[in-house]
Amino acid sequence: MAEHKIYQASQDWLKRAVEALTAAGLEVQAPVEDETGGVALKQVESADAIATDYLNLLVPLKRIFFPGTEVILEFENDEDGGVTLNDPPELPDGGVVVFGSRPCDAAALDVLDRVFQWDYDDVPYRTRRDRTTVVSFACTKPDATCFCTSVGGSPQGTLGSDVVAFAATDGGALLQVCSEKGEKLIEQLGDIVTPAPADAALPEAPDVPTLFHTDRVKAWLDENFESDFWRGATLNCVGCAACSYLCPTCHCFDIVDEAAWNKGERRRNWDCCSFGLFTLHASGHNPRPDQAARYRQRVMHKFKYFPERFDAVACVGCGRCVRTCGMGQSLSRTVAAIEANAEVGETTSA
Repeated sequence: MAEHKIYQASQDWLKRAVEALTAAGLEVQAPVEDETGGVALKQVESADAIATDYLNLLVPLKRIFFPGTEVILEFENDEDGGVTLNDPPELPDGGVVVFGSRPCDAAALDVLDRVFQWDYDDVPYRTRRDRTTVVSFACTKPDATCFCTSVGGSPQGTLGSDVVAFAATDGGALLQVCSEKGEKLIEQLGDIVTPAPADAALPEAPDVPTLFHTDRVKAWLDENFESDFWRGATLNCVGCAACSYLCPTCHCFDIVDEAAWNKGERRRNWDCCSFGLFTLHASGHNPRPDQAARYRQRVMHKFKYFPERFDAVACVGCGRCVRTCGMGQSLSRTVAAIEANAEVGETTSA
């Protein structure tokens, strides 16, 4: 790592950075507000459209590395009745810099890395990870739906980020380097940034109350698979999957063939354990026959199964599932109720 891990930049640093990186042939993704008021990552060539005042991205950072749909192979029928398999289109080989993710979204990459680089090397995912540098913007105004501190995170967390940018009081920024890719980015920015003084202090993190403790939650989950709690906790869930599709750590996918008479594609598409068809067997049997069983799976996966296999909680507390649910279902409230039950030895509903 470089001698100086914290750098300072002037008010126009983002504008100059986008211009310099674009001129160097890099693709720059940044948060842009759309006509509905939502903020999403889009490719930009100037900083004019970049949003800076937002709670979080509408769609999580994971879509850069794990798209909602992607081709994994192509096939076509031969004249002799055979089938020819072709590799999918090659991924671009140029570098990408993503500005504006929040630390919770970047932390989710640690979860995805454990899945896609576990017992199988997912080449498309790894290729995208290797070519992308993530510059997170430290969170300054979390709201009541945020619970990152409950799952080991922080509004200023560095996990998964290559650089974390903090708004400075003079309108500029302090940039904290977190990885070798972050160091390389600092070098590419040249005189846009300079080493911060030795006494430079990062801003104080905003308060995000801790709503539950994951070790206590897991202890209750270990003993309460068949609890009546699940039915009461799931009354509001309609299985729409909005929470899963906007979750930065959810990684379930389905593989389908989309074909015409003579050719087609095999695609990987996001899927969700909240769907009734997710575990439906060809025989007609469904081991998760109702929404209570499916919601239980979602909670168990994040706070029991994933920690047992990967030693990490599969939740970063971004709060999207709480903000997005049209039925008022709240994962954080459910998990807090589980901890409360663990403390008193009860299994009452959330």
